[in-house]
Amino acid sequence: MVSNKYYSGIILRVALITLSSLLLALISDKANYLYSVTGLLLAVILQTWALIRYILKRRDDIKRMLEYIKENNPSIYFSQSRDYPFNELGDFLNEIGDIVRDVRIEKENQLQYMQYIVQHVGTGLMSFDKEGNIQIINQAAKDLLGVPEINSIYILEKVQPGLPAILLQMKVREQKVLTLLSANRLQQLAIRISVFKIGPDEIRLASFQDIKTELDEKEMDSWQKLIRVLTHEILNSITPVTSLTATISGFFKKGDKVIPAKDLPDNNIQDALTGLGYIEERGKNLIDFVNKFRSLTRLPLPKFEKIKLTEIFDGIAALKKDDLSERGIMLNCHCSPDNIMHYCDRSMIEQVLINLINNSADAFNDYDNSKDRLVDVTGTIGEEENIIIRVTDNGMGIPVHQLENIFIPFFTTKDNGSGIGLSLSRQIMKLHGGTIS
Repeated sequence: MVSNKYYSGIILRVALITLSSLLLALISDKANYLYSVTGLLLAVILQTWALIRYILKRRDDIKRMLEYIKENNPSIYFSQSRDYPFNELGDFLNEIGDIVRDVRIEKENQLQYMQYIVQHVGTGLMSFDKEGNIQIINQAAKDLLGVPEINSIYILEKVQPGLPAILLQMKVREQKVLTLLSANRLQQLAIRISVFKIGPDEIRLASFQDIKTELDEKEMDSWQKLIRVLTHEILNSITPVTSLTATISGFFKKGDKVIPAKDLPDNNIQDALTGLGYIEERGKNLIDFVNKFRSLTRLPLPKFEKIKLTEIFDGIAALKKDDLSERGIMLNCHCSPDNIMHYCDRSMIEQVLINLINNSADAFNDYDNSKDRLVDVTGTIGEEENIIIRVTDNGMGIPVHQLENIFIPFFTTKDNGSGIGLSLSRQIMKLHGGTIS
């Protein structure tokens, strides 16, 4: 990178300094050569300065390059000359400058590209540090939250009291639905949190999505399904009662006239009593149905306690194993790891597991007896440090066309099923901040 001219220049300057120094030594003690001594001394000083400047020239060029890299200065360029001994080094430094400049331009292009994507997506995005200082927020988030400009999440306290604390305390990938009134418009915001690190700093990324339309559609669909089930159950009781009432009334009338008691046939009286008994039975069934429906809306609050998951599994196994064994079904319960601690209402979680195990066992009724019947209950820790309990069996499974209905109250495919087990289980899991699927 350094031509022979560079070394020749150094040798020439060193030779001149040496020659001047020798001449200066020879005449320095002669009084009549005072002007010559002075001239030679100045020549040595100037030649030494020129040598140092000549050597340090490349150091200055390299220093300029480092400053360019440090300051991202795109204007620096190392000029070339035909007689300049550092053309190769200059070319090399210019190449480095071009590479750094290209990398910087590419980085800026990527940054602009990512900023465009962040601003373009319809989902609100906001990143902030543990102090609540906002790093990035897109226009969608500003619109959803109703804030034109914001630099701290604590400003959101004015938008929704408690929202900053929610954003700081939410767990990784946890989702909350928040009702928010913004610009006289009611919104149902689904909020999710992710956490990542940039260097030593922990950054939280919050996403906001208005799901009110989807929730309204889902709510309407759920109401329609529930109304269909309720209508079906109620009509099953009311229709025969109405018909039977008209029949019994006919036992005591002839045309529009009431038959005197003394003229009533004995079999009419007996049939009337039988019909009234049936009406009483259907009435009790209807009351039982209403009580079951009421139980779905009046669940007690969970009494949380910290307990090992294996203790719950052991209790379930002791309760159900013999009953299932008599039906030719094997029950396996196990945790991995076996020291999983669960903060829950034990009796409620046991009720959910019993419902699921009973459903699995009942599904074997029409299953091929030649195969082993197995119900497996497992507890594990998920990727998000959440507890996952799976109840699986090797039965036929649930038909696809029935999957969307299994959590509807009173929907059942069993002859003697109540249709509230899975619906009740879902509510229990919701009270525990979990889900069932």
